[in-house]
Amino acid sequence: MFMSMKTRAAVVGAAVIALVGSTAVAASAATPADPTNKPMYLYNGDAGAPYAEGSTVAWDDTVIALPENNNLDAGYEGSPDAEQVKVFLAPRGQERNISAWTANGDSGYAPGTTTVITPNVAPGQVLINGNAAGAKAAGGQFSLGLAFVKGGGVQIADAGVIFTYITITPGTGAFTWDYPTAPTEPDPCVVDPASCQTGDIDLEATTVAAQDGALQLTVPAGAKATFGAATLVDNLSTSTATLPAITVSDQRVVTKPGWTLTQSVQDFVSGANTIAAANLAIAPKVTSTATNATAATTQTGGQGKPFAEAAAGSSSIGTTTLGADLTLVAPADAPAGTYTSKMTLTLVSK
Repeated sequence: MFMSMKTRAAVVGAAVIALVGSTAVAASAATPADPTNKPMYLYNGDAGAPYAEGSTVAWDDTVIALPENNNLDAGYEGSPDAEQVKVFLAPRGQERNISAWTANGDSGYAPGTTTVITPNVAPGQVLINGNAAGAKAAGGQFSLGLAFVKGGGVQIADAGVIFTYITITPGTGAFTWDYPTAPTEPDPCVVDPASCQTGDIDLEATTVAAQDGALQLTVPAGAKATFGAATLVDNLSTSTATLPAITVSDQRVVTKPGWTLTQSVQDFVSGANTIAAANLAIAPKVTSTATNATAATTQTGGQGKPFAEAAAGSSSIGTTTLGADLTLVAPADAPAGTYTSKMTLTLVSK
């Protein structure tokens, strides 16, 4: 909502834009991102259909993992050092820390290959080691995944881990899942805490207090809006124009009081003839902004009428570029001719 100017507010800046118009006579005138970096999709092995993201999956349903959405021929390729393939349930962030897994079970390669194809990752069917029952009872946020392991099952092999996030409902074990993200490099201190050495360094920095900059209205030198050729609309001379770009820069980073921009338009004059400013419709618009400035609704020309504003707060800081669409509709009794006027924009601090 636009606020009236406070009597205590000083005028920060004003600018004048010349307006030139003519009148006419009767004879003239929302699928998900690319799946290539999402390595685990869940597929209903009983119904033969993919699970939609966010859908509920029963604890004992047969759930198949796919590296490509709805592609049953795609598989997960193992690495030469991998000795086993495991399905696991882990606290989020602990996917590569085998000792932190909540539960796990065995998977395996397709016969004669080193590729895991359509592995069953159903928590209620394959997680036979660990505390899957506790996770089902307590619920919570976990990662459900596939891991290539070595060293007798206590180390992650080069092929790594593939997982997706699931949220388990306490008691029933039913869970929802999110589209997976690409695996990230593991934290070596999580994978092998004994391999990490740490040392502390104290940091000290002296800062200076921020200071308010200026609130500035900028209109191009010699700014002018010239209306196009007039046409008769409902037998009334009608012409349009566009204001040149106007900027408001607010660098008052400490106080952040916000600002209000208003417009005042003089009557249009051609010799002894006059068209009232109220015959001009002004539709302000924000054309680019680093702030949350808002344009006023369409106004008629007049004195001190709203054009745009920015509310107090950090969202008012930055530069806003403004413009407006103009429409002049002359009265039926206005003689044809070229009429001139001026628009004055006034910027004040809130």
